[in-house]
Amino acid sequence: MSDLRKTVGTLDNLVAFEAAARHGNFSRAARELLVAQPAISRRIQQLEQALGTDLFERQGTRIRLTAAGQQFQNAVTTAFRSIEHAAKALPREDDGVVSLRVNVAAASLWLMPALGAFYARFPDIRLHLVCIDELPEFSNSDFDLEIRFGTGSWPNVDSYPLLEEQVYPVASREFIAAHELRGPQCLGRVPLLQLENFTSPLMDWNTWLETGVNPIIRRLTTYAMVLEAARFGHGVALGWHPYVRQAVEKGDLVRLPIEERTSTYREFLVVKSASRRRFSVEQTKDWIIELARAS
Repeated sequence: MSDLRKTVGTLDNLVAFEAAARHGNFSRAARELLVAQPAISRRIQQLEQALGTDLFERQGTRIRLTAAGQQFQNAVTTAFRSIEHAAKALPREDDGVVSLRVNVAAASLWLMPALGAFYARFPDIRLHLVCIDELPEFSNSDFDLEIRFGTGSWPNVDSYPLLEEQVYPVASREFIAAHELRGPQCLGRVPLLQLENFTSPLMDWNTWLETGVNPIIRRLTTYAMVLEAARFGHGVALGWHPYVRQAVEKGDLVRLPIEERTSTYREFLVVKSASRRRFSVEQTKDWIIELARAS
């Protein structure tokens, strides 16, 4: 192992090279490994210095493997696959049951449509889906994974960013036509659907309205109910993009001509540290992160 370190530097250099070579792009490799793009460039440079040869041809922001780089990619890919196969072949103390705690909106509007692909890919994993909108504190240790909204800075757990917050007003096509909604100035004269308890200021209608406007506010206790009420034409809802995208694409909801807003809040995948030792939990975690990237 000491000789390997002398030859390639840290193993992080190999991981960065494998991702960059596979993607043909440093930025995409950085997104996959959840690091900044300069970190990938730095690790590749360290690897090239250790090997004494260039692995990539750089043309501005474009990269291409050199002949030496292609040769090295074949060796690294083979070695990584061998390690992966050996790891999967090890005997494990794992009953295959993974508990995932998630709010109702994330479960029904984002996760549920994709679960068929999960079950087909991991037939040995029994996913126990616990849907609850009032998420308890982390002191309760009755879960392996959790999808939680916030800033990601929670103690004693590992968190991975999933879905960014993009919010824009939505309503049914019939409601928009009936009330002739053409811009933000129209919001003060129609019913607005408000989530009762929210974390992000963007989910508060008061932050979208001009001072002195007093609209009709219809409050609901879950976000799934808010969107359902909007579909039935009961008012305008604040649409969280990952959860309303399919409804907008199908025409069940329509975006109002109002500019969307973003924030530093997002959905995170939270993993209990004790659960990280179970292979089924790691597989489920990686699949959920892949789903978020595809979204």
